Amino acid sequence: MTIEELRADIAQRIGKRVEVLFTRDGEPALEVTDLYQPSPAGFGGLLLLRDGSRLAWELWLEDGERWNFHCSPMSD
Repeated sequence: MTIEELRADIAQRIGKRVEVLFTRDGEPALEVTDLYQPSPAGFGGLLLLRDGSRLAWELWLEDGERWNFHCSPMSD
């Protein structure tokens, strides 16, 4: 999976256009591996929506079969 594919997947999950994916530290993510966290295993970071909103997000594999997703607004 590429960063663009992941960005499109997250956009579909939240129903809004995602402009940029960032690491948990706020750096632009260049590769999917930049967003991987081994423990607990999954992906996550920050994102910027087209409307300027910022969200924190997490995507993790549940039961080895299905992916769970969670996002929450970031306060300024």
